[in-house]
Amino acid sequence: MATTPRPGLRRPRAASPAALLPLLVIALLVLSAAFAPAAHAAAPIPGSPLDAYDKQVPYDTGVHQLARLAALIAYALLVATVVLGVMLRLRFMQRSVNRATFYGAHMTLALSAMIFGCIHGVTFLYQPVWRMGIKEFTVPFTSGMQRIPVGFGILGTELAIAVACAVWLQRRLGYRRWLRFHQLAYAAFALIWLHVLLVHPEPRHVDLVAVGVAAGALTVLLALLIRALPSRSRLRQRGVAGRTGAAR
Repeated sequence: MATTPRPGLRRPRAASPAALLPLLVIALLVLSAAFAPAAHAAAPIPGSPLDAYDKQVPYDTGVHQLARLAALIAYALLVATVVLGVMLRLRFMQRSVNRATFYGAHMTLALSAMIFGCIHGVTFLYQPVWRMGIKEFTVPFTSGMQRIPVGFGILGTELAIAVACAVWLQRRLGYRRWLRFHQLAYAAFALIWLHVLLVHPEPRHVDLVAVGVAAGALTVLLALLIRALPSRSRLRQRGVAGRTGAAR
């Protein structure tokens, strides 16, 4: 027998994407363990200077340093972009700083992260050992070398670019639809994080780069958990709505 809901009572809301973050982290750890090479001592890292030496292919160390520096800067900017985007939704931060200032900084950081990410990718076109062309640079999972890790990086970068470009379609899509699409930025960060973790063993060792990569991921995780938790104002609104419905 069907029952009609009483006035003032709301149906429980579906869990937000951020609420599923622990499962996403577990999935990332499982994937990292599955795709991580078993041993690096037996064979050189694909695309490394030693790999190029074994294959008798020229290797430009200057281009390598530029790619590494651009990758680190892009990752740091991406972490700052996600964290600042979460802060845009927090009311107590808006009391201290103007929302327009936060929004401008968020967009600037996002654009800078994509620029440095693209610089990082373009440098591999000039390393003969990678054998990358326009197709391998733009189509995910088509690279002949480190196909899975490189594919994660390309897919994450292209998804981040799509999320950023959707800002110009916000009025046509409507705010709610645009917001749902904008939340794919979390998926883009997860893909790029997988790329950083798997493409080279350096982030999986105990060094300064590994600490930075882990700190960035934990910062984003903490920001998303804060975003997923209901604020005091929302709890007060729900309490007022419940008391009003009960009074009726």
